[in-house]
Amino acid sequence: MKDTKAIANTYKIIADLWCNPIDINMEDVLRESALVINTLRENHFDTAEELSKFIQHPAVTQETYIDLFELNPQCALYLGSHTYEESSSCADAAKSDRNTYMIELVNLYKHFGLAIDKNELPDYLPIMVEFLALTIHSNIDPVRIKFINEYMLPFLQPLREKLEEMKSHYKHLCDALIKNLHDDLKLTENLQPA
Repeated sequence: MKDTKAIANTYKIIADLWCNPIDINMEDVLRESALVINTLRENHFDTAEELSKFIQHPAVTQETYIDLFELNPQCALYLGSHTYEESSSCADAAKSDRNTYMIELVNLYKHFGLAIDKNELPDYLPIMVEFLALTIHSNIDPVRIKFINEYMLPFLQPLREKLEEMKSHYKHLCDALIKNLHDDLKLTENLQPA
């Protein structure tokens, strides 16, 4: 139970840290991050280290964040955008691989009775991470396991590579997320009936 709470709290912090600094109270998030890191050090040292490396950097300004992740972004926070080609026309968009990916994500959210804000795309990373925090108590549900293995992990590597290429300290946040996903899966394996 302690590990489940630590993993859920880590997801919540990571989701907040991926958000635009204007949308969160950075002081509160950093204070919560320090508490989460202390809890993680006991059983999830690698995750704690990556999260710690990230928060040791000065917080980015809103302008820097927008340049990195929003308007004409250097590195979009929409996971599907790193894997799938953008459609050249509206007609192609409806039948694109990314569109299929997003439809499947919406259906996965619905499986857990959750709906996302209509103003946001379902492959927006902070939403996906928040979803994992909200569903942590369903961690043996095969749909949630599929979400991690098929809709998160393969799509994080291209994002991480882009952050590495840009020499952005956000790569540490991405690494913390990847490690937390693996910790989540290990916990799930331990909870499976023999």
